[in-house]
Amino acid sequence: MPRDATPAVPLKETCRVAAGCEISLWEYHARRLRAGGCGDDAIRAAETAISGALAAYDGPMTSRVRLTLVVGTDGLPDVAIERRLSSLDVIDGVRAVPVIVDEEPQLPVGAAKPADRSFWDAAHREARAAGGEQAIIARPGGYIIDGSTASVFCRLGTVLATPPSPSAIAGVARRWILDNCSSVGYSALAAPISLDDLDIADEVFFANAFGGIREMQGRGGEACIALSEAMRDVWERKPHVRV
Repeated sequence: MPRDATPAVPLKETCRVAAGCEISLWEYHARRLRAGGCGDDAIRAAETAISGALAAYDGPMTSRVRLTLVVGTDGLPDVAIERRLSSLDVIDGVRAVPVIVDEEPQLPVGAAKPADRSFWDAAHREARAAGGEQAIIARPGGYIIDGSTASVFCRLGTVLATPPSPSAIAGVARRWILDNCSSVGYSALAAPISLDDLDIADEVFFANAFGGIREMQGRGGEACIALSEAMRDVWERKPHVRV
């Protein structure tokens, strides 16, 4: 990719600010930006903007400080930091509602996360109106596309499965799980899964790079706990990258 390449559509990264004002999963965010069309110049500009925003942040360092980065089609970054809860911060597990859609989402190259979240936002609003906290977006035949704000995983035995990307966004937490689940005794793959598969799975959970990993209500288990603890270690004690 040319050093000065820029994305064809604006891209968005939602990052958790870890202890010490670090973006512990930055290498994963940067990898997705590169897959979405960002060259070295755009990545370097993003890192500079992030460093400046973190240095200027004077709020309390709670466990829920979110940095949002948008890289425009000109390669220029826009960064904002705020304290807020995640969509996965709910009591007693995430209440999930299936939302059936007729059309596939329009993703940037590399299944990067688009700044235009209207497809996922509409599904999320529908789930919230039905009393849920997360939509499981599915095709009319029942095969799952994505979660509305988080990647969907199910476990059968020691195998974790998540829908392929595309059509799912290539989530940062999703990629982290695929890369690191073997360290806690599991294997993982991207494969078509259906709403019926969730019914027979040993457990079902959601993951994103801000809220972490959280079980579907009533469907938690050992994998969700182990991976959640491992990701917490990354945020609290073992940062991958300091920008």
